Amino acid sequence: MTRELSIPALVSEAWSLAAKAARPSLVIMLALIVAGGIYTFAIGPGSAMGDAAPAIAALVVFFVGVEFSLVVYRAMLETRTGDRLRLAHANLSIYVAFLFVGVFIGFFLLILPGILLKASGRVDVDAETPPEVVQAALVDMLPTAYGAVLILACLAGAAVLFFMALRLLLVGSATVATGQTLVFRTWPWTKGHALKLAVAGIATHIVPFSVALAVNWALRDVWGGGAIGSFLSGAVGMALLVPFLLSGHGLAVAALSKLHPDIKTDE
Repeated sequence: MTRELSIPALVSEAWSLAAKAARPSLVIMLALIVAGGIYTFAIGPGSAMGDAAPAIAALVVFFVGVEFSLVVYRAMLETRTGDRLRLAHANLSIYVAFLFVGVFIGFFLLILPGILLKASGRVDVDAETPPEVVQAALVDMLPTAYGAVLILACLAGAAVLFFMALRLLLVGSATVATGQTLVFRTWPWTKGHALKLAVAGIATHIVPFSVALAVNWALRDVWGGGAIGSFLSGAVGMALLVPFLLSGHGLAVAALSKLHPDIKTDE
């Protein structure tokens, strides 16, 4: 049975759920902010400690992020179901899927500029061509029909990844609600609803993320390049992303309740 989605109702419920989960997730939210600071320190001044530092910091962010998602989903769903290992498994499965598709898209987009440059006759690209020459030729090509092909290819690649993200939106909330690792089993649930989910996502994903990005960019010169500055840059950046994270989780729960209201929680 096809279920109808109301975009205003989805957005309203998503933000209501975000506000509802803010207080119960406060402690793990602070831990995630600290983890964000540790990561930017590790890839900056902390990289002098060894090549493993960024990888370890990334793992810390991942596991704290999984715990954050679990706490938020439980608060939104009003349940104690869910398993952090299953949720981590679901997240990793999605990352692998995106990596697999992204590698093919990225490989195509890497070789396409060279093909178009040769076809346009602007520069003879080979392994010896200086990067600055290639970059200048690409900029010169963009206003042409060859540039339009490159831009359309990039947009198409981004659209494929965006479509996948929309179709897999329910993975985390469904995994917590059922206590089972659900990845592509949620794919049919969002069939025919990608456009409405995308429009709702403007208010729950794109706007709060863009605001966080803009504010973080405006503060880029405030912190300095030292150890404390690197930590603060990451911590503040993660703090600015909290509304985006909460509203994103909220949309997943709101959509789950509309598209699969009879889902059973594993008490």
